[in-house]
Amino acid sequence: MALTLLHLPAEIREQIYHDVLSAENARRPPDHDDEPGTYHFDLAILRVNKQIHHEAKKAFEDNVFIKITTPWSESIDHISSEGRVPIITKGEPADDFQSFHLWVWIDAPGVPYRGVAYSMVICLADLPAFTHMWQFSNLNHQGLNPHLRLKLTLQDPHLPDRKIPKTLQIRLLQPFGHVKNLHSFSVEGAKVLPSVEEDLKKEQAIPDPSPEESLARATALKAIGNQSLQAGQYAAALQQYTDAFAAIHITVSGRKRYIHAEGYYYRELSSGSYQGQRSDYARLIIRTQLVANVMQVYLKMEEWEDARFWGKRSIVLFRSSLTGETTEDLGGDRSCWAWVDESATMGFPARPEMGKILYRTALASHELGLQTEVANLMRAAAVYLPHDQVVQEKARALDEGQSGSCR
Repeated sequence: MALTLLHLPAEIREQIYHDVLSAENARRPPDHDDEPGTYHFDLAILRVNKQIHHEAKKAFEDNVFIKITTPWSESIDHISSEGRVPIITKGEPADDFQSFHLWVWIDAPGVPYRGVAYSMVICLADLPAFTHMWQFSNLNHQGLNPHLRLKLTLQDPHLPDRKIPKTLQIRLLQPFGHVKNLHSFSVEGAKVLPSVEEDLKKEQAIPDPSPEESLARATALKAIGNQSLQAGQYAAALQQYTDAFAAIHITVSGRKRYIHAEGYYYRELSSGSYQGQRSDYARLIIRTQLVANVMQVYLKMEEWEDARFWGKRSIVLFRSSLTGETTEDLGGDRSCWAWVDESATMGFPARPEMGKILYRTALASHELGLQTEVANLMRAAAVYLPHDQVVQEKARALDEGQSGSCR
């Protein structure tokens, strides 16, 4: 007699159902770094027979889903593309979906509602990404939230009268502490605990840090990271530098950096070590310092590929901002690097830090055997660091008629 799923012990069957139907296992990584991930739930197991349907349904119901509804169809695409929030379903299937623990309704009281709404469904694990995206949008477009109304409705989708446990209520509601200064806000449904709602509203009442405060915190975290780097605590240093990026609204995920809330920094600073300067200039300086420091950590760890990647990305972006050139090639003859000498006279922010990035990229390229890059990078570093004797000596040693094409 052939062995079937129902011949297995119940405990093993439950684990199989969990492995097949849990959101954690259904998540798929994106094809490209700039895209959100996706979810693929293999629901065919629910159609095998009545007993397996009954047993496996519980595993699927253990997932926690959030339904987001708004009158604006473009908001759904914005949440996915800009926030990189994975969407389980949208459109008509999302409109009909009722197995959610939280319903997020967003509209604008001053805008006539025409009776058409658009929905999407996300997983609990992706809720913080959604609320952070909303926070960044409000910072980038000052005055957005005062026009918006938010209503949160909690429910147990399987037993409507059952109270949602406090720990789950916190996970569902706490992320909305990042969403501040709304026109109106309410929480309804499944026996919301007053203490949870009160904590949420207290968090919403705390203003977002000003650019001055954000820059000061990033500077302090960078200093702590520098101490860890000097002490040889490289993992700690990387985390502290990542936290410093986050303090100025830059998210680091692996090798990717996502810059948010740029509009928030378009003003003059009124206090702090950068007083009187444009806050976007100060942010650029700190960003560049952090990149140089992250590269130093990777060099110390002998992670040459990571060091070169961080440096190359910054060099390519900087060069593109000056010349419009989008190639990622760091080789070529001197004519390909004329932008270095031209930019050296401009007095741009973070010139010394860019010099360090060029120098450290040269070191990483040397370790990787990419000698066509090394001389160009070292020469460029020498232009930006005219008083660094180590850099000057290495540039002179390499400055021996290297040729090549720009591509």
